Amino acid sequence: MLLTPITLPVTLELCSKSKALLDFLRTQETGATPAPLVKPTDTPTPPAMGEYWPGQGGRYLCTLPALLGMPARHLIAGDGEAEDLKFGPSIDVPGATSQIDGAANTDALCACSESHPAAKWARAYRADGHTDFFLPAKLDLVMSHICAPQIFKTSSDYWTSTQGSRSSAFVQDFEDGYSGWYSKGSGHRVRAFRVIPLEPLNT
Repeated sequence: MLLTPITLPVTLELCSKSKALLDFLRTQETGATPAPLVKPTDTPTPPAMGEYWPGQGGRYLCTLPALLGMPARHLIAGDGEAEDLKFGPSIDVPGATSQIDGAANTDALCACSESHPAAKWARAYRADGHTDFFLPAKLDLVMSHICAPQIFKTSSDYWTSTQGSRSSAFVQDFEDGYSGWYSKGSGHRVRAFRVIPLEPLNT
């Protein structure tokens, strides 16, 4: 009994890297100017919450979702910290009231003509070659208490960069979880934070 060969159509789905390579090879055959091969940037995979992230300047805290114009991002706290720093004088600082954007708050505080020791210390912090540290916003420290409280000290509250009024700013405690508004002239601990934005999803 003879078997009749059957031909089935096969469709191959190529990943973006393979498609780019095929396009490049085709242009070599035709002599056309090839489009540049773009190497995608991969978002690094974080360690467990609270563990040091090698090369990233500190300890991984959590991954924050995109919210109110801020992108999704990995949140990192530097290992070093300062003690007994003041937020600053009792003045209103425009641009320092965000509850989710610590970098913008820190920019505003550091640009102010009056000294803001906590923000300036955080902005000057350096680790693993990174220079993009800031004084964390309210959301950053609240999430730190939820996700990795063990890496913070309990003997004093920590400043955020979120201003509540001309005389108060937000602080977070890591002993019993208290958080609230405190006098800017008080001395508290400071930890510098940075973020790694997540790559947008490919569609």
